[in-house]
Amino acid sequence: MYTVSLDVETSISEEADLRRLFGTDRIYLVAGASVSMIGEITLGPEVTFAGACRIAGPVLIDKNSSLTDVRLGRDSVVRQSSILTGVEAGERNLFGPFCFIRDGCAVGDACILGAHVEAARSRFANGVKISHRAFVGDADIGPDTIIGAGVVFCNWDGARRQPATVGSNATIGSGSLLVAPILIGDGAIIAAGSTVTKNVPAGGKLIQKR
Repeated sequence: MYTVSLDVETSISEEADLRRLFGTDRIYLVAGASVSMIGEITLGPEVTFAGACRIAGPVLIDKNSSLTDVRLGRDSVVRQSSILTGVEAGERNLFGPFCFIRDGCAVGDACILGAHVEAARSRFANGVKISHRAFVGDADIGPDTIIGAGVVFCNWDGARRQPATVGSNATIGSGSLLVAPILIGDGAIIAAGSTVTKNVPAGGKLIQKR
């Protein structure tokens, strides 16, 4: 790990300058890219920056991760081998390992987008937790919602992408399929293994019998 502490925001647009700052040749800045940093920044080996990134520490970005056009708030961790592209994230977030968060995702504060999670064109309010192995596409997820392992937002209808909205404090059980367009209300509970094709009202429960 390589750590620097910056009292003022520092913008770097040359790979040589980035390597000099961290004292290693095992971090990368793609040609034409820039990264602005402030606070304590810790990078693992083989971390790559592309596009225009802004990192506000304390932040840890672990080995083999790639960030392109990312804004990352303080007290956040990007675990190893994660790819973040076109992401704006607040504070105290945990990404990965092996996650792929892309295409304009907005992440609030204190979220978990964990191991092998993929997300695209989605918004995550504060406190959303997706610990591992899920796909979220074209969705708006309300605060403090929990999405279980293996959940898939089925956002393609054969012709176009369709949106999904999940309210606050909802629970989506592991292995569920949410077929968009769909609305899941505040506090709703979807039992594990369900295929959801209709809206679920606030406080509702969907338990699909086997």
